[in-house]
Amino acid sequence: MARGLEVLRVLVDEGGPITGTEIARRVGLHQSSTSRILSTLTEVGYVRRTARGFAPDFGVLSLVSATSQFPLIRKPRAVMRKIAAGCGGLSPTLSMLWRNQMIYFLRTSERGETIDFWWSDFPIHLSAPGLRLLLNLPREQALEILRGSRQRFGWGGQPGVVPETEEAVLDLAAGNLAHDVIVLRGWNRPGETGAAIPVDVDEDHPVALALTGPSDVADIPTLQLWLHDARRSVEAVVRQP
Repeated sequence: MARGLEVLRVLVDEGGPITGTEIARRVGLHQSSTSRILSTLTEVGYVRRTARGFAPDFGVLSLVSATSQFPLIRKPRAVMRKIAAGCGGLSPTLSMLWRNQMIYFLRTSERGETIDFWWSDFPIHLSAPGLRLLLNLPREQALEILRGSRQRFGWGGQPGVVPETEEAVLDLAAGNLAHDVIVLRGWNRPGETGAAIPVDVDEDHPVALALTGPSDVADIPTLQLWLHDARRSVEAVVRQP
């Protein structure tokens, strides 16, 4: 089962059809074992064969209904809308560092639009909440996660703003940390700011709350104030029975 889930994860992350040979290479399995797994996943409707390789099938969507069972998605919904309404057009998002990858929850806009959750192929070094959570880890562990992210998703960011090495990224992130909040301006795109703060919501994996959007909406002290207030609101509602 673990191997089957690993194969399915590769398919979902790929974003398009991929050959069985490439899947076998990525998961470190023999081609015959990978073929058996793909055959089973195809039979139960989670994978389909296309002219260019294998891709997720509609059965994967049946798992989405499980999101309603997670308090981190269910409980803070109204609070996230309230946060969005009070932050001048910035978008609040909850994020979790799960198995060295970021998962994003309840991305909410001032207009009231909410995305419940999504996996991301966004490199962790470009994610304000990702970097904020890495700063709470031992340095070597954080560097290893950044190296893995580079291998899977590549490197990027604004030239002259984002350093070229994992070590320099962590150092610069630490330099942009104050009052428990990291603020990154122009990190991924010019004129855009990402800011994040850790949130204690009794989960097994670390969680952060982020605000992202135009840099001219708020200065750094205001972002820090908004995130501290928002953290208290989210923690209070998630801890309710």
